[in-house]
Amino acid sequence: MGLLLTLLGIVALGAVALTSVVSVIFSGTMLVVAGILEFVHAFRIRKTGPFWTYLLGSLFSIVVGAMLVARPGVGLVTVTLLLAGYFFASGLFRGITSIADRYKGWGWDLAYGIVSVMLGAIIFSQFPFSTLWTLGLVVGVEILSRGISIMAGALAVRGVLRQQVHA
Repeated sequence: MGLLLTLLGIVALGAVALTSVVSVIFSGTMLVVAGILEFVHAFRIRKTGPFWTYLLGSLFSIVVGAMLVARPGVGLVTVTLLLAGYFFASGLFRGITSIADRYKGWGWDLAYGIVSVMLGAIIFSQFPFSTLWTLGLVVGVEILSRGISIMAGALAVRGVLRQQVHA
């Protein structure tokens, strides 16, 4: 599984634009499916639970998911701007709090904050062209790192099991 995910991550990083579009369509589809399930659930609990909360939440999920599937380019622009804002704001917050608190290891958090602010700024400065690579890069790196971590975990477990057999 780890090897397959690692290979999929490499493929995703090799085709970041396609990965970006597929990710938006996949997310939209999952929102529609979740919305339909939540809609059904709303009617199952209509006498005992918060019917309107589930009903309105389901309709919102279905509408947003359908919009992402119908217009993935617009969804990709939206997701890119959200990611850029997230990277910038979280990096700024982490950097400021690490300097203010100076806890053990604060330098690493400061470095993370600086890199995150720079990443957000790069995405903003290259907008709208960054829509072609941002989400695909994030998804590709996630898949690749997940595959590597699964393989590393499997090797660690194998080593522990070999030690127990020889002991």
